[in-house]
Amino acid sequence: MSGRDPWGGALEIAADEEDRSRNNLQQDYDKAALDETQQSWLLGPGEQKKKEYVDLGCLIVSKKVFKWSLGCILAAGLLTVIITLILKFAPRHHNDHAPPDNYTLALRKAC
Repeated sequence: MSGRDPWGGALEIAADEEDRSRNNLQQDYDKAALDETQQSWLLGPGEQKKKEYVDLGCLIVSKKVFKWSLGCILAAGLLTVIITLILKFAPRHHNDHAPPDNYTLALRKAC
């Protein structure tokens, strides 16, 4: 029984046919494309990435949403600080009243 398939065929014949078909494929197609195709058949579908989450205690959000939210909050805070500093240190144009002249003093004393 050695050298024979349990179903009655010889292993050498099956191996020879497989080699011939593989050689024909290699001649017809690019070797890199053939290797990639064979790998995809062997490995099956690719693994999907696990989504990473951040636990905030009362809320669980994805890492991407957490980063965007944190970035928006920091940007809004930075914008507020910049506007506050500009308003604080910008020169102001006060309309100071002119010092009272002699006519105004005289008018006040007359009344």
